[in-house]
Amino acid sequence: MGEPKVTVVIPVYNVATYIEKCATSLFEQTLDSLEILFVDDCSPDHSVEIIKKTLKKYPERNSLTRIIRMPSNSGLAAVRRQGIIEATGQYIIHCDGDDWVDSDLYEIMYNKAVKDNADVVGCGFIYENQKGFEVYEKELPNIDGKSLLRSWYKSTYHMSTCNKLVRRSIYTKYGILPWAELNMWEDNGLLTRVFYYAKTIVYVNDCYYHYNRCNMKAMTSGYGIKQVEQMISIAEHLTDFFESKPDAKDFDKTVKAFRFLARINLVTDSFANLRRYNNTFKGSETIIHELDLNAFSAKGRFRFRMVKYHLGWLFVLMFKIKKILYR
Repeated sequence: MGEPKVTVVIPVYNVATYIEKCATSLFEQTLDSLEILFVDDCSPDHSVEIIKKTLKKYPERNSLTRIIRMPSNSGLAAVRRQGIIEATGQYIIHCDGDDWVDSDLYEIMYNKAVKDNADVVGCGFIYENQKGFEVYEKELPNIDGKSLLRSWYKSTYHMSTCNKLVRRSIYTKYGILPWAELNMWEDNGLLTRVFYYAKTIVYVNDCYYHYNRCNMKAMTSGYGIKQVEQMISIAEHLTDFFESKPDAKDFDKTVKAFRFLARINLVTDSFANLRRYNNTFKGSETIIHELDLNAFSAKGRFRFRMVKYHLGWLFVLMFKIKKILYR
């Protein structure tokens, strides 16, 4: 039968409320040769039972669907890592267990990859909120990965692994895997290295990944100092990655951007962390005036402006007052 056209990797942990919708959207894909890998991170709920029950409705998907159980609860980076190692498809993409996809998404992305001989294919998001939805698209012309990275600081591109179809040989040839135990920003760390080696990155219109913003238990719904420290570690690893390359100077500003974007998350409600901000990645603040505002959420832009104009201390004070008022 040959290798599958696409492998989709789905982390499974405490997603019982959402996993049936996710799994159904995968089993109903119009792409025929689709390997589906559910990676169970020792989920304490009945997510796996729901997957098995849903799969029974789609017997044609049995042969290329697997449920892989991690030996212990290991976190998102380890789960994605295992999925990439286990994948056998020509291309790999990720899908979170609380999200879902358009029924023809992977067929459209795969056909585009074949047509353009692309290493990476991107698509748009639909952010699914409590009050409705919001479409996010940032179309790219056909571009090579190094060109994208060289200017990333001034035209940031969403680094999610869930809307990027990646040629599997990029991962295997260059030994690219998520860095273990670094679960926050793991996608930044992974895709930045993928882009460095990608010869052609293309984009498809009018088909979408549905990003569920109603799941308040999701990792991206909030984070604390441990997650910020993981971001800083990712930025350190990326610094080392680029410094090992002969063309490292071409990416100086993008490296500064990653370092600054990690560092600014230390500015919250703690003057101790503000001091950490001042002593972390010194010199990266020189990128502030060239940095794309789209690198920040709407709330993040306010903090960025405060820091930009040396008012980080005032932001911390306002944050403290807000926490007191809303206790």
